[in-house]
Amino acid sequence: MSRANESALQQEIMAWIKQNQYVYLATVDKNRPRVRPVVLFIYDDRFFVTTFSGDSKVSQIQNNKNIEVCIPLYEDGQTGYIRLSGTASIVHNATLKAEASERCFFFDDYFSGYDDPDYTLIELDFDYAEYLRPGESYSQGCNLKRY
Repeated sequence: MSRANESALQQEIMAWIKQNQYVYLATVDKNRPRVRPVVLFIYDDRFFVTTFSGDSKVSQIQNNKNIEVCIPLYEDGQTGYIRLSGTASIVHNATLKAEASERCFFFDDYFSGYDDPDYTLIELDFDYAEYLRPGESYSQGCNLKRY
């Protein structure tokens, strides 16, 4: 795929991601996939998920950083999906945790502040996307790393 075509596909994928915060996150636990719904949000052109510090996804990411996110798509009665593959890391930077917490719409419902010991911020770094447009039969893939 040419860079121009890949860029257009990346932009289309990003448009969908920005309007679909509810996603399914897959982590690895002892070589077994573990999938759960999470809220994905974007801050400073980076992807994040918040969770409780004791949640199993935290230890799974610490042990194996490989993740995948699936975003179901619905348009005009048709379905599709975006699968985003990459790695995850636990964020320890207090400034970033504070700034990101301001972008998470439900943060105050669960945490007392960015320094709450129960609050963990996870950054997702995607390197590849598979995209099935709603109503189409075949998916397309593209690199998500910037050139």
